[in-house]
Amino acid sequence: MTNARAPSIAMTVDTAHAHADATRAATQGSVGVPLRAQGLTVTFGGLTAVKQLDLDVQQHEIHALIGPNGAGKTTVVNALSGFVRPTAGEVWINGASSPRWRSHTLARAGLGRTFQNTRLFGSMNVLETVLVGAHSRFDGGALAALLRTKKAREQEQAAIADAHRLIEFVGLGADAAGKQASALSYGHQRRVELARALIAQPRVLLLDEPLAGMNVSEKLELSGLIQQIRASGVAILLIEHDMDVIRTLADRVTVLHFGSKLIEGAAAAVLAHDDVQSAYLGKSR
Repeated sequence: MTNARAPSIAMTVDTAHAHADATRAATQGSVGVPLRAQGLTVTFGGLTAVKQLDLDVQQHEIHALIGPNGAGKTTVVNALSGFVRPTAGEVWINGASSPRWRSHTLARAGLGRTFQNTRLFGSMNVLETVLVGAHSRFDGGALAALLRTKKAREQEQAAIADAHRLIEFVGLGADAAGKQASALSYGHQRRVELARALIAQPRVLLLDEPLAGMNVSEKLELSGLIQQIRASGVAILLIEHDMDVIRTLADRVTVLHFGSKLIEGAAAAVLAHDDVQSAYLGKSR
């Protein structure tokens, strides 16, 4: 699927990101590395799911996080995005750090994510579903929304306009806005989730197996969309099992093994490493 309007939409995303960066820079100083984790550790009872993980995701980078099933990949993403409380370690989003990050404060700081399994509201249409992701953009509070102040109306109209543009950007077409999101094909539901994540104007996006369950042509199309998102200035942390996808998309790769970092580096070098071949691909050294 080609998208002739993608460049103009990407410029819209760029403009929104530039405004968001200026706002954050004024309050936080230098934006720096979009996502950094140091000593990230997550334990569940006596089980250590993630141990002392150091991870940087650079600007304009697709950084893949791979490893065997049970290696701790989704736990890392959940810890980074506020769905799991880390036992130890620290996370920085755009240069800011807090020991009490929650998913809504992370969204305001500039982090977005999609989930391994699609999470759509059954009764909502595509436009409404995408607008759910815009909550972090509203700064007037519940009272302003209730009273329909001028600022609240302007923010709402801006979010609606952005939602329509993003629906087209992800390749759904203008007529998709009124369709029930949960009734779309699986591949199109994934695109809705991407639009919902992008409307929050993230500087870093966590994608948990976004291509799972797709056929070859669908993977190619969505891979192209992910590259466009990266080109618009969003740093991406990607969990993916398909090694062909990793070779195509990833700039850098971190390999997890039993919750610890096994190796990290450029994609081609990491995937060819003996330890990765042995631990992840099941090949003898």
